[in-house]
Formats: sequence, structure tokens, C-alpha cells
Amino acid sequence: MKDLLVQLRQQAGFVLKIIIAFTIIAITSSFSINISEGGGLTPEETVKRYYNASKNGNFEEAYEYISKKFNDGKNKAEWSKAWKEMFAAGQVVILETIVSPAKINKDKATVKVKNTSKDIFNPKGLVEYEIDHLSKEDGVWKIDETEVLMGN
Repeated sequence: MKDLLVQLRQQAGFVLKIIIAFTIIAITSSFSINISEGGGLTPEETVKRYYNASKNGNFEEAYEYISKKFNDGKNKAEWSKAWKEMFAAGQVVILETIVSPAKINKDKATVKVKNTSKDIFNPKGLVEYEIDHLSKEDGVWKIDETEVLMGN
């Protein structure tokens, strides 16, 4: 009986190792697929990460989600510095960002965004509706421009 228990434990250990190996393979395969597809970010994820980085004052990271068209020929340091100064001068604070599902047409996408923020002119807060226009740049979704909508 003791030998049978030892044998079962060894088999269970072997099965557990196989399960762990398959799990690791599945995770790394998924990760490599995401990287090969431009990080795997959807247009919505790109927009969320851009606004989250901006909200946190991390414009170096925000720069990673904008296109060459949006950065207006500025390198990361120049663009980040300009946006930091603009947010500081305007006392801009992004409070909440809600992103709607994207409408995708080949290598172009639009994402509707509802931003709640406050600034020097609107210290109690302001809701702003926007449409972010994205395109694929080197296989990765990037924000080309932000269109601010008036009204709802």
C-alpha cells in the first residue's frame, strides 16, 4: 500500500509538472503573439493608456501612443516638456476618462471619449466629449488627432 501511495504521488507530481509546462507555454505564446501584433493594443486600449499617462503627468509614456502626425515633428523630450508646461499653466487635472468601443475601418479607427477634468478656468470640473482618430503606424495603433465635440 505504501508503495502504491508513493507511486501515485510521483505520478501526480509528474502530471502537475506537465500542467505547469503547458500553462507556461500558453502564456508565453500569447505574449509573443501580442508583441508581434504591435503589442496587442486595441484602439480603445491605446486611448485609455494615453489618457491615463496624461492624467498621471507621464507625458513621456503618453508620447508612445501618438502618431508622427500628432507629435508635430517633436521628439519625445520636446513634446513631453510642452505638454507638461501646458498642463501646469492651465492647472489641468483629468478626473475620469470613459472610452467607448472603437469603430475600425482597416488601418483607421475612431474612439469616442468622455473626459471629466478641471482646469484654471473650470475649477469645479467640466465634461468634454471627444473623438480620437487613430491609424496604424508600423502596425501599432496611434492617436492621430483629437476632435473636441460641442454639446452632447
